[in-house]
Parts: sequence; structure tokens; C-alpha cells
Amino acid sequence: MGNTFAKLDENENAFKGRSTSVGSGTMRPNNIAERRRGVSMGLSNNVRSRANSTGSQLMYKKKSTRERDLIKESFAKQLVVRYDESVDGGYLAPHGCYTFEKLDYDPSLVRSLITARKLAPFYIPLQDFDESWTRDELIKIVDGLPLHAAVNENPEEFEDIPIGNLKRQNFDELIDKSLSKKEQRKQRSKIFKARLHRKRIMWQEQENVAFLEQKLESKREPNPSKRNLALPSPDLNHTIYKKGIECPICFLYYPEPLNYSRCCLQPICTECFVQIKRGDPHFPHEEVDPTKPVTSDDEKDPNLLISEPASCAYCATPNFGITYQPPTNRKTGIGGMPPGSYKAPRDDEINVNDGSDSEEGPRTPSKSPEDPEVVTSDMIRPDWKAKLDKERLRLARRSANATAIHVSNQLVDPDHPSRRDSNTDSGPTPTTARSQRLVPNPMAELENQMVEQAIRLSLVDEEERKSSQRHR
Repeated sequence: MGNTFAKLDENENAFKGRSTSVGSGTMRPNNIAERRRGVSMGLSNNVRSRANSTGSQLMYKKKSTRERDLIKESFAKQLVVRYDESVDGGYLAPHGCYTFEKLDYDPSLVRSLITARKLAPFYIPLQDFDESWTRDELIKIVDGLPLHAAVNENPEEFEDIPIGNLKRQNFDELIDKSLSKKEQRKQRSKIFKARLHRKRIMWQEQENVAFLEQKLESKREPNPSKRNLALPSPDLNHTIYKKGIECPICFLYYPEPLNYSRCCLQPICTECFVQIKRGDPHFPHEEVDPTKPVTSDDEKDPNLLISEPASCAYCATPNFGITYQPPTNRKTGIGGMPPGSYKAPRDDEINVNDGSDSEEGPRTPSKSPEDPEVVTSDMIRPDWKAKLDKERLRLARRSANATAIHVSNQLVDPDHPSRRDSNTDSGPTPTTARSQRLVPNPMAELENQMVEQAIRLSLVDEEERKSSQRHR
């Protein structure tokens, strides 16, 4: 709010020395409605100037409800695990160790990083791992792994919410028209979320069924050349899973090589990496001075909001990022050979070099976040700056609205403390008269500011009218 009054003070200084009697087409605002119009326009201009300074007006162009729904559905479809979209034995979408709601990264960026082999793929994890497993035992265990983890089909938040026909995009008939417009919007949002949750399950179940059917059909086909080459061969399953490594965050076992933190060189699976992100925008933490009043967030400058980068989950180093060294002996899937045609080298059982060096970890030193080989958590959520600007704009609007309401109350409420104090009937003593000259009347200052704002708007309107007449 302090910035708002500073803006009004600048307008007042610009008009000092100007007569209140202006040319034709203007008039002195002598009623409350005109004064309130003046302050609201001034506050709107102040907020608009802030929006222009951050370049947020175009960024946050309002989309229709249908457009937003389509964007969310497109996002959800990219999180479906598809058996025919694989890279080196892993996939382009997460297995499901975390709930749908926590997958808020940019899936198109993550998919491109995986296919470029700068980020480990999403492997199907093992709950346990034993180095004593034989080749046949390991292949049988891996062959029985589901494409995606089981999902809670009816979470508590979606109980008793109708979803209608999921094949139809329009579901307006499910909304209670007897509710207020605000309540209808809330109900629509709940129904859409419940429908999208169910659609996600349906899309993934279709892929799971197709994956299982193709595996059964491949087992029945005696000729290996006629089998679906999008499915991994037994040699590939054995090669990638015979050296499991535990992720220290989710405690599941994954094939090597995994991602390694750029700072302390600790392993981390891609499923956990995409969960690490910046915190929500907030004001810097300040030391509390007990002698001074506490300033609320509404009274602070929105431009002071910050968004701190994510820190390493192991050593707390800022600007968290990972490095990944892809395997050298199994380039399969996108950009490589079909997974079903992979055959292990003859010396696979004796001496294999898959580029991971599991016993010692990666032999590269720690890297800076600007290194081209490093993938940071900000890279997969490039909209963090836009969200920060959006939150700043929201606080600026709320601050301007609070100021407008406060000023309006002072103008129309005769019992407001500032108006009541300024309308005392007692005559001024020499001491009070001198103090009144030193400390201006706050109500008088506000009214003068409203007058100057209205005069400025009148002058602008007059200039626009004359300019339009000249161009006729």
C-alpha cells in the first residue's frame, strides 16, 4: 500500500502550482462518486504499470474453460506409460511411485531429455534385489512386472462426485443449475478433476492390457522374428536388471546407470528427481524486531517476493541438478535398435561394461549448475519465473483493492476515526493550531489527491478529444 500512496504523491507534486480552474470540457469533482472514480482509476493505473513492468499481461492472457481443460488433458496423456516408447530398457513416463497430483513438471521437456540420453529413463523398479538370483529367476521376475503401479481408483476426495460419460467432452448436465454461479464453478471444477482422474486410470489401463496381451502373444509365437520387437528381449531384461542399485530416496531398486547429483555424486532415480522443485514464492525471512510492529504481507512490496532454487536432497547445495552417463552396451528403443532384437554379448556373464561402474559410482567430479551436462530441477519446470510474476501481480492487485476500500470508507463513513478526528468542534488553541500547520490533516490530503486525480483524467480526456477532432 505504501507504493500506491507514493504514486499518488507523485501525481500531486506534478500538479502543484496548477490552477484548479481548467479549460472547457473539464470540471472540478465536487462529489464523492467522482472522487472515488479518481482514486480507483489512479490505483488501476498503478497496478497496470506494475503488470507492464513484468511483462505479465500477455503471459497471463485469460483462457476459456474449455481451453484450460484441453491443456490439462493433454498434460495427463503425456504421463501415460506406453510400452512401445522406450529408451535403453526404460520408459518416457513415470511408473507411479508418486500420485498424479505430484507430477507437475513439464512432461514434453522430460521426454526430450530422456530421448537425448541426458536423463535416465523411468525404469520399472524392483521392490527387492538379490545378487544370488539366477538368470532364469531374474528374467521371470522382471517379466512379471506391471507397466504401471496400481492406482487408487476412488480416492476420498472424489467420492459421491458424478463423472457421467467419459467419452463426451461436455458434462454440463451434471452441474446443478439451482446453485449460484460461484457454486456452479466450484462444482464444475470438482467434476472435471474426478473425470480427469478416472480418464488417467482408463488410459493407463488400456496400455497395461495391451502390454500384457503382447507379452502373452510373444510367448505363443515360436518364431522369434515374428514377435513384437517393441517388447524387451530376455537378454535385455537380464542385462539391465542384473545389477540393481537402490535409490536412497524411494528405497526401490533400479537398473544402472542412474542419475547422480551434480554436487555430492549421490544416485537418484528419475522418478524422485522430478519431484524436487522450488518452493512457493515468499517474502525474504527477516529478523523480528520486538520494538517495531509486524508488517503483514499485504503491506509489503510485491516486488520483494522471491523464489529460492531447489537444494540437493543429500547435501543441501542450492541449484540442484544431476548428471547422467548413458549405457554404452544397450542403446535400444528410440534412437537405437528395437528392444526385442537385443542380444547380449558373449562375454556378458563375465565382463560387462555398461558405463556405470556401480561399485565406485561415477568418476566425474562435481559440476556447476551451468555445465551443459547438468540437468537442473529448474530446467524441467521453466515456468517458475512466470509463477513468481503471477503471484507478484496478484498481491499488487490485492494491495490496490485494499487501499481503494480503505480510502472509500474514509470518504463515505462519517464515523471513521480519521474523519471523526478531523471534524472536532473545539476551537484551535495556539499550540494545536501550530501543530495542525506542522502535521497536515490526513482527510484533507486524501481529498486533495482525489481532486488532482480527477483533474488529471479530465485533462487527458480533453487532449484525446482535441486529438480526435484534428484527425477528422
